[in-house]
Amino acid sequence: MKIERTPPSADELANMYQIAGWIDDPNPDKMLKSVNSGSEWFVARDLDEIIVGIGRLITDYVRYGFIIDVIVKEEHRKKGVATSIMQAVIAECRRLDLDSVNLWPSEGKMPFYEGLGFYSLPATQPHMKLRPEN
Repeated sequence: MKIERTPPSADELANMYQIAGWIDDPNPDKMLKSVNSGSEWFVARDLDEIIVGIGRLITDYVRYGFIIDVIVKEEHRKKGVATSIMQAVIAECRRLDLDSVNLWPSEGKMPFYEGLGFYSLPATQPHMKLRPEN
């Protein structure tokens, strides 16, 4: 397995989102826009160049970094893929000397991220989300 710093294709991203259960029927135009967004991508591929996992860093390159879209195909979980992706993301955040690097873990994933050096913020700093328009 190797970690590439090139974005996945729109089809690969759509597939990974479906695997994660985040989007049932991804819009190809939106997927292409996401791939070309300027995010820092970390893509794990096997020896046959097949995508097995992804991670993405959104950053202003000075103060903030937000780690999102960490997804590993089920058959490749518990094999170090997510750890390798996250180590590459963390190394880039440290290289950029960002002041604040954040993520919002999926349910049950806090111990994984704590093992990589992340900690929970206090309840006085909750994650908030914008409501969709009616």
